[in-house]
Amino acid sequence: MKKGKSKSSAGPVDTQKFVEPEETENRRQEIIRFAGTLFKKSGYEQVGMREIAAEAGIFAGSLYHHFPSKRALFVEVHKQALANNATRIERAASAFTDPWERLEAACAEHLELQVNPESLSNPLMNDTAALQSDMRKELVRERDRFEQVYRELVDALPLSPEIDRHVYRISLISQLNSVALWYRPRAGRLTLPEIARQIVMIFKGTATRKPTGKKSGKA
Repeated sequence: MKKGKSKSSAGPVDTQKFVEPEETENRRQEIIRFAGTLFKKSGYEQVGMREIAAEAGIFAGSLYHHFPSKRALFVEVHKQALANNATRIERAASAFTDPWERLEAACAEHLELQVNPESLSNPLMNDTAALQSDMRKELVRERDRFEQVYRELVDALPLSPEIDRHVYRISLISQLNSVALWYRPRAGRLTLPEIARQIVMIFKGTATRKPTGKKSGKA
């Protein structure tokens, strides 16, 4: 009796055969996940499509079936990372009704994402080579969509009429993004939610003072 040849589970998989749409989407998401890890580790310029294909366990030709270029793949990784962050921040804020409590919850979640070693958004958003390339317009557009979460949160705050909400929002996001540069978890030090509370207290204290009668110009 002839024994049938067993298929090896190792090595690249040819995804160019007909597959169900759901399987194609699952494979696409796997590629995005593997590519994101490589982009985070080495940066956009240092990662090649062959390396991504090898990491994902598929042939290079099959990778191009899903994404026409490394550029398109990076933009999609960046887009999904920011969309995931926006969803998590919105979910955290939705547990509260008071505008200041909503902002604090959003800031706490933002900080968790910033310092999480598994998070892709921070290294991708700070990839200088990518930001200086022809992708800049697309990357900034996705970042603007992410910042819409904070536009809505800041618009709901009872701020002094002297405060320009655009400047307020950009300053707040910049402050949150800088925490990852200096934060080191230590016993007895402030936790991330406590740091978020401190930041909101500072921004609340300076933005709710009584107006002096002088109106600021638009930024």
